Amino acid sequence: MSNSQQTENNSPKRALVLGCGAVAGAAWMIPALAQVREKLNWNPESADIFIGTSVGAILVSLMAGGISLDDLIASQEGNHLDIWNHDKDSGPWYPPLPTFKFTALNLFKKMRAGELDSLTGWVGVLPQGGFDMQPFIKLVDRVKKQSGKHKGWVDHEHCWLVSVDDQTGERKAFGRDEHESRTVDLSDAVCASYGVPGWCPPVEINGHKYIDGGVVSPCSADLLVDTDVDEVIMLVPMACSKPDKPFSLFKKIERKIRVGMTAIVDHEVALLEAAGKKVIRIEPTADDLEAFGYNMMDPRRRKLVYATSQKTSPYNVNTAVLKGLNSSS
Repeated sequence: MSNSQQTENNSPKRALVLGCGAVAGAAWMIPALAQVREKLNWNPESADIFIGTSVGAILVSLMAGGISLDDLIASQEGNHLDIWNHDKDSGPWYPPLPTFKFTALNLFKKMRAGELDSLTGWVGVLPQGGFDMQPFIKLVDRVKKQSGKHKGWVDHEHCWLVSVDDQTGERKAFGRDEHESRTVDLSDAVCASYGVPGWCPPVEINGHKYIDGGVVSPCSADLLVDTDVDEVIMLVPMACSKPDKPFSLFKKIERKIRVGMTAIVDHEVALLEAAGKKVIRIEPTADDLEAFGYNMMDPRRRKLVYATSQKTSPYNVNTAVLKGLNSSS
């Protein structure tokens, strides 16, 4: 099926890409997804391909595994339905005591040799985190198949969870290779993708250790360039084309990191559009950034972020949909 072709029911073939962004990112994405559903008259759970990075990996795993968007909305609003108790499962706002090991020292060495960019390289010298991943393991285990073709994974043909090899700095999309996915456990892949440097531990899978996919790309949407999808709907909490101008030093540092991540997303969108795909790119507004603060891991700001996204998403998503679907690609 070529990019110009449509599926049998004359609807476009769509990919849903959910980027990194931790606690705040999830709280921001859920109202935005609700608006995507309304504006496109399309259920995000029915995406033909899912790509998730970090907290995005958690969300796409749940959705590809049968958890509805309405259930995710309910969990954000306090009715966690034994799915995701955000007040208990996200941990404190500060990182746990680190171990006396580097996250990925080889990435720093590769950066010094000019083989990796600064964002990827510098995270390598952060200490390995000690966050207890059990709540996330229990969360995704509820959608993991216990038997059949997709045993140990979700019952979906294309659910890709992006991590980074801690030695090479190369991205790994678990689930992309159907045969390999049979050797990878869903909870391991999710924890690897969510392996936030300095906060969460690296995860060993098939003899390699992996960390958060966001250290290379906030969303890895470019993995779709050679696929046959017609439209890419991407929600990227760590990008922002029109940021706020905070006075706080910590916020200034966080916004500086966003500049680099936004440039990566710009490049990936250009690749997708050059490949003939329509791209609906949704990212936080300046008001959303103000709600985020500077620590995306802070669960104390989750409710504010969620409420702010409910206010900003109707216009924000509508603008992104009109721009994406009316592009010349």
